[in-house]
Amino acid sequence: MPMSNNTYDIINKIERWLPALGAAYVGLAAIWHWPLADEINQTIAVLCALIAATLEVSTARYKDSINAISK
Repeated sequence: MPMSNNTYDIINKIERWLPALGAAYVGLAAIWHWPLADEINQTIAVLCALIAATLEVSTARYKDSINAISK
């Protein structure tokens, strides 16, 4: 099932903001002595990689469908 443009845009924005969230948590954890800063940041990094791969697959499928229509 193809991803809608709106869904793609939302997921793309989330993927762009997650690294900033991870960096903010690590910085604030150092100041406020919050727990598990490294683990949370690494989890966010893994989620970013998974989301980026999903978006890449979606983009490739979209391009394939456009190429199939134009032939």
